[in-house]
Amino acid sequence: MRVDYAVNKVMQTHRGQNESQVAQAIHDQLRAVGVVPNSRQIAQYAAAISALPELPPNNN
Repeated sequence: MRVDYAVNKVMQTHRGQNESQVAQAIHDQLRAVGVVPNSRQIAQYAAAISALPELPPNNN
């Protein structure tokens, strides 16, 4: 559950960015919620998130 939270948080802020930046952000978020990161899993999430298009700015 904490992994899902961390990955979703990074997905909202780092979509379309460099894969290594996304991986570092996931790693940092997982550490912040007390989860020991699995490097293979982080790499898979980072590849998927970096392939997503960036979100347009929210001008509300």
